[in-house]
Amino acid sequence: MPHGPEASPTVEDDMPMTHAITRRGVAALVTRGGLAALATGALAAPALAQGRFPSRDLTWLVYQSPGGSIDVTTRTIQPFLEARGFKSQLEYATGAGGRVARSKLASNRADGHTIMTEVAPGVSVDTAMFEVPYTATSFAPIYGWQSSGGQLNVKKDSPIRSMADFAAECRKRRVVVASIGRGGAHHLQLLALRRDLGVPFDIAHFSGSSAAYAQVIGGHVDASIGGPASGSRALDNLHIIGVFEPTRAKALPDHPTVTEQGLTIQLVPQLFFAPTVAQDRVAEWGPAGFEQRLGEAWGRFAATLSWLRVERVTGDAAVAKAWAELVDGRIDPAVGVIAAL
Repeated sequence: MPHGPEASPTVEDDMPMTHAITRRGVAALVTRGGLAALATGALAAPALAQGRFPSRDLTWLVYQSPGGSIDVTTRTIQPFLEARGFKSQLEYATGAGGRVARSKLASNRADGHTIMTEVAPGVSVDTAMFEVPYTATSFAPIYGWQSSGGQLNVKKDSPIRSMADFAAECRKRRVVVASIGRGGAHHLQLLALRRDLGVPFDIAHFSGSSAAYAQVIGGHVDASIGGPASGSRALDNLHIIGVFEPTRAKALPDHPTVTEQGLTIQLVPQLFFAPTVAQDRVAEWGPAGFEQRLGEAWGRFAATLSWLRVERVTGDAAVAKAWAELVDGRIDPAVGVIAAL
């Protein structure tokens, strides 16, 4: 069975959550596999006070390969910022699931001239599982945009035309599915799919949807998972066999969900961070009204979590074991692990 090489592990999905971030004291753009948010700390006060910010083009870090959703959404936001006086130049700092780019962002001067598109919860996973020169509080979100869930795709001329075909193929032979990064929402969605379908398939990790789709188109893997937006841009070469959404995705209105195909698959939630929206709602409803609505919303959300089982692990060995089980696909998607070193 043909399969592709594994790229550096990444903690993201096609965009479970994307946002822009910056080093504290700087403006930055960060994203999480599915939702984007723009983040900023207290911008360098001297520069702002003297009206000199920005004094040059911003450096915008992108930690996935060109052509994927993070790259495309970053390029979409660029003109918006430029129209407001923030011209930027993209710099691709790929590798290690975003840790290369985050380390670079953390090491830059906190003068607001380096920003990054991020996918949550990359920073949190980094600080829990790796020795990195930053923490979640090293960066500040400044803007967020939300994207949708995932979709499973195959090569345009593949004999696999539906989720039923996919399950049948998995029962007959070894099937390899490309993810767009270890530990992200789309990786977890594949683990849930494997569990709920009750069929075996292997998962190969690549850095972003453009790399994963290339493996499918080249015939090196059987299928890949990605976001509806990036999938819709690749329909000349890909066939979407199922969408992991409660209803049809706006970007893929002609493609059925897995539920429509008679399957009961746990949908992995895609988190988002949009502080500017929260600020607007506080202004509209007032602090008390916002708190009331937030509490009601969290209550409705909590009522849906009967499927979630929380487990706590403590200590280097236990945390390392839990992480290994996650990346190897041996952890139950219905388990939420709280790890403490």
